[in-house]
Amino acid sequence: MVKIWDLPTRIFHWVLVSLFLFLIYSGNWDDSLMQWHFYSGYLLSGLILFRVLWGVVGTYYARFCSFIVSPIKGLSYLKSTVKGDTSEHFYGHNPAGAMMVVMLILLLMLQIASGLITSDEVLWEGPFYASVSDELASLGAEVHHTVQLILQCLVGLHILGVITHSILFKEKLVASMVTGTKKDLGNAKPRESVNPVALLMCIALSVAWVYYLFGLPI
Repeated sequence: MVKIWDLPTRIFHWVLVSLFLFLIYSGNWDDSLMQWHFYSGYLLSGLILFRVLWGVVGTYYARFCSFIVSPIKGLSYLKSTVKGDTSEHFYGHNPAGAMMVVMLILLLMLQIASGLITSDEVLWEGPFYASVSDELASLGAEVHHTVQLILQCLVGLHILGVITHSILFKEKLVASMVTGTKKDLGNAKPRESVNPVALLMCIALSVAWVYYLFGLPI
């Protein structure tokens, strides 16, 4: 086995899953949790900020430069996989998975931004709701609702992709995101150790941002 996913990346992934599920539930099916919906959104924004920073200064497989490819290559890889071509192997994100990661992060950033300027039209308002025009707040609410549906569809496709990849390549992707390791086929590049200074910097900036948001009225 070879070390691929570092601990910060794995923790990010599973905390993101938990927050996403709670945000969907609290935003759609339980109005009594709306205050916690806002707070969870704040935590999510800090989490995404951490991932963006970690994508620059983190370990090899966590860095964006190690897996981001052009959409053409991503679609080409997806097409060849659908045709049953499983000859090309990636230890980190494959091109299709990389496209999904980038889309999810960008859409989550848009979802967070729109949530900060919208209101539930009952009790709670985003911290920047009063700072924007009614037109922009209305647009933000529309974007928030639409992007939520898109995110749910993409997450569904992501899960389907993980299942399909696991079947075609006989690779335990879920397990690897728990243990951080994958089977070495002889040509793997093991990730380096986590740089504690870089990690603390990313955590400090993310915590500072979340702390700022929690200090704002809603």
